[in-house]
Amino acid sequence: MESWWDLPDNIILGITANLPCRADRVRMACVNKQWRAAVMQPRPPPLPQLPPLPPQLPWLIFPNTTTPSFYSWIGGRSHRLPLPPDVRVARFCGSSDGGWSVLALDSRHSYTLYNLNSGQRVHLPPGIGTPSGREFPLVARFATLSASPSPRTYMIAAIVIIERRLEDEFWCQGRECWFPQRGPRLKQPQDVIYYNEGFYYVTATEGVVVYWPGYGRPNNNQVLMRRVEYDMLQRKDYAGETQLMEYHGSITRYLVESRGQLLMVVRYIYNDGGTQALRVFRFQVMPRRATTAISRRPRATWVHVHDLEGRMLFLGQGCSRSFEAARFGTIIYFLDERFVPDTTVVEEERQRYSFSDMGMYDMGSMTGVGWPPVDRRPTTSDNAPPTWWLP
Repeated sequence: MESWWDLPDNIILGITANLPCRADRVRMACVNKQWRAAVMQPRPPPLPQLPPLPPQLPWLIFPNTTTPSFYSWIGGRSHRLPLPPDVRVARFCGSSDGGWSVLALDSRHSYTLYNLNSGQRVHLPPGIGTPSGREFPLVARFATLSASPSPRTYMIAAIVIIERRLEDEFWCQGRECWFPQRGPRLKQPQDVIYYNEGFYYVTATEGVVVYWPGYGRPNNNQVLMRRVEYDMLQRKDYAGETQLMEYHGSITRYLVESRGQLLMVVRYIYNDGGTQALRVFRFQVMPRRATTAISRRPRATWVHVHDLEGRMLFLGQGCSRSFEAARFGTIIYFLDERFVPDTTVVEEERQRYSFSDMGMYDMGSMTGVGWPPVDRRPTTSDNAPPTWWLP
């Protein structure tokens, strides 16, 4: 019997073709040099070719200082995540397309952009500068990018903590520190997304503020931001929901772009049962005639969306994504992002974060279940909540 290590190339390709997950194909290529050549190197016609991968969905990263891992939705299994020592102990603050993540490396406010696919890094400044000349250390909760890092200009928008307040801050190439924008302070920002060539923020009161970036003369690193705050028409059930959750739990809001539209997903987290419901709303700008004489701001409202019509949503602060996947059902995946340690675990040096309130919510039946399966993932982390690895 021939050894598995010496299988003919056509058999190796046949096995690999049945692996829909990129992580599994990479593992095939790591077996030995022969398998790597068969899987990775192009073959001249008319030899059989390895079929392309189907569209990849986000992988779920479970941070840990000793054994980080990730879960593949398509493959249905967990994989070890090899990371450099400083990245392994870092806190993930946001994910972007192409495998990019914003990382808080240590307690000295060192930050970097790190590419999980290639290992490439881009240094980020550790501080925030204000027009008055004051400086603050960067403490980022989460961030999002306008585009993947490249020679062309890109920006990062973040929600940070300054003097126990949540603030919006920005950074672009060439700047030695993060900077705020002029205008009224944004109150209680809950999420940010780059959409329609601008950074859209949503607040705890479901207000919407947009910053459209522009640039001054070449090479002067000047950034000119146009700020628009919408006059939001409050949805009818907002007051009742807010009053109910004030006593029974909390509400978190996410922004996600889907089919060219801006959606807001409202997540209801109960004190005694975790996430029990999710609702989806569409951002709708109202005609100019609806703008009141008192407020010259453009008016908008949130319209309830009852059916995702074959879309899957993956929720994460600063990194929510929508995918066309009718054959998988209209499912919303959510993570346990709370910065609340699991007090049942006693450890002298580090606190552990629980992965108890994460799962998938079926929009059709309006029911949720835990996800991923408990036997295929860790249950806690010693340094950070889970996050998405975006394709």
